[in-house]
Amino acid sequence: MRPILSLCTVLVLALAISGCRPNEADLKAQEEAMVAQDAAKAAEADIYAADTYRSATSTIDDANSNFEQKEHDEATAGYMQAKDLFDRAKAEAETRKTEISAETQMIIDRVMLGISDTRGSLGEAPRGKGADGDLDQLNADLNQAEANASDARSNLDSGKYNDALARAQDSETQLSQVQGSIAMALQKIEDWKEQNKPWYLRM
Repeated sequence: MRPILSLCTVLVLALAISGCRPNEADLKAQEEAMVAQDAAKAAEADIYAADTYRSATSTIDDANSNFEQKEHDEATAGYMQAKDLFDRAKAEAETRKTEISAETQMIIDRVMLGISDTRGSLGEAPRGKGADGDLDQLNADLNQAEANASDARSNLDSGKYNDALARAQDSETQLSQVQGSIAMALQKIEDWKEQNKPWYLRM
């Protein structure tokens, strides 16, 4: 009976050990999840699809923990879920970057046209009528708006989409402020004209 018992013991131990080892499917799921994670990171999903990327990272961390604890069924399921989430995060990031790029370009186009029109209005404003300081400041503000629009375009070309959008929005805000201030500057000029009108024209 002793040889039979020894054989049974060996078989039980072999089964126990094999059950603790990851099989090919486990390792494949792990590798695919890690490849998907790298692809999502390369697509800057951590920036442009932050919520989904964060969820995917948490999922793969849990899967890694299960893998280390030799809970391979749970780990494999976690890796598969993590891969799906990383793939989704990558797709969301690419879509978001495309949306930001289009929105930024529309703002830049709108701002550059507005700057051209506004600069023409400022150029037609008469000098020496009590508002020269205002006009100089408005021209400086307009130049800053143009510089921000140029920075937005540079950031867009460099793939810094969030920075590009922020610069474009700053530029549009500055342009709007200049346009709103032109009316006050022109009114100041009209007030100066009225105050300095010859006495015979006031009768």
